[in-house]
Amino acid sequence: MESVSVGGVRIAYERRGAGRPVVLVGGTGMPPVAWELCGLRGELVDAGFEVVTYAARGVAPSDATPAPYTVETLAADLAGLLDALRLTDVTVIGYSLGSFTTELLVRTRPDLVRAAVLLAGAGPLTAVLDAVLQAETELVSASGHLPPAFVKLQTLLTSLPPEVLRDDEEQVRTWLELLDAQESVWASREGAAGQLAASDRWMRDELRMSALADIHRPVLVVAFEHDLYFPPRSGKAAAEVLARGQFVAISGAAHAGVLTHPKETTDVLLGFLART
Repeated sequence: MESVSVGGVRIAYERRGAGRPVVLVGGTGMPPVAWELCGLRGELVDAGFEVVTYAARGVAPSDATPAPYTVETLAADLAGLLDALRLTDVTVIGYSLGSFTTELLVRTRPDLVRAAVLLAGAGPLTAVLDAVLQAETELVSASGHLPPAFVKLQTLLTSLPPEVLRDDEEQVRTWLELLDAQESVWASREGAAGQLAASDRWMRDELRMSALADIHRPVLVVAFEHDLYFPPRSGKAAAEVLARGQFVAISGAAHAGVLTHPKETTDVLLGFLART
C-alpha cells in the first residue's frame, strides 16, 4: 500500500480502477483487504469507478497514535487523504464506525463529497448499543484494552444472523477463525482503544441526530434486518432527518451484512451510484 502524511500521521491507502471516485471507509479495526474479500471493491471497479480504500488511524499499516481518538480526528484524516490525492466529487461509503466518519465528512467538507452511503451505522443510540458501549468502556478503563475473547464473542454474536448462529456450525467456526486472525490487524492496542473511544463519544453526542439536517448531499442509509446495533428502525429515523435521505433495509443480514450478504449489498450500492 502507498501512504500519505496527514498532520504527521501516516495513512495507508490503495487506488484501483478509473472513473468517478468512490472511497470505502471501514468499520472498527477493519482492514482495507476486507473490501476485496467481500467482493465490493472488485464489483465497483468493474462497474467503471475508481475505488480508494484505506486503513484508518489505528489500523495497520497506518499509524496508531495514542488513544483516545474522536470521529472529528478520523474525519479530518479522511479529508486530508482526499486533499492529498486531489479527489473531489467523491461518493463516500462508510460501514459501521466508517459511517460516523462519512457522516461528519459530508457535513463539514461538502466540497469533497458528491454523495454518501451510511452502511450499518446511522441512527440514534439504542439500548442494546448503549449497554455494549458501557461494557467496552469499563473493560478498557480497567485494563487498557478489550480482552480478545470478549471481542471475538461480541463480534460473532452481532455479525451473523440468528439462524446462522443457531444452526450453521461450520459458518460459525469459520467466523471464529477469521476473528482470531483479526487481532493482528491492529497496529497496537492504542488503535483499538482509540477507535472505541471515538465510537462511544460520537454515539453519546445529543446533537448528533439533529445535525443530520445540515447535510444537503444525497445520502443513502442502508440497514440490515438483524443488526442489533443499528436496526432498520434506527436507519429509517436517520434517513427521515436528512434533507435528501434515502433508506434501504437488506433482509436476512445482521451487522456484518456487507460481508455475509455481499451481492445484496452491492446491488443496492450500484443502484444508488447510478442515480447520483
